[in-house]
Amino acid sequence: MHRGQMYKVLAQGEVDVICAYSTDGRIPAYNLLVLKDDLRFFPPYQAAVVIRAETLQRYPQLREVLRQIEGRLDDATMQRLNYAGDEQKRPYPEVAREWLEQQGLQANPSCARRVRFRSE
Repeated sequence: MHRGQMYKVLAQGEVDVICAYSTDGRIPAYNLLVLKDDLRFFPPYQAAVVIRAETLQRYPQLREVLRQIEGRLDDATMQRLNYAGDEQKRPYPEVAREWLEQQGLQANPSCARRVRFRSE
């Protein structure tokens, strides 16, 4: 079943439980409860920045910029940002730029234009 459809059938009471990412913005939007995985059935999910070595060679200052966001993106923040992009259909670069500014980090417009967002 498609991810978006899962939330719809859950909200309509057609199913009682779904497996979802804890950072999905629809969790608070549908007022859902994330169950604690006390048996550690699911492996931990920790997002990581992936960057090409050539990009770091070309823009070495990115290493420090990326370090500045470490520890700032918890599940609740990611839910809010994902909701803005996925459900409100706001452009992802705009959502990211706004968050960076709220954190006191300046987004470099020349870098932001080159960012490509991909999800699976």
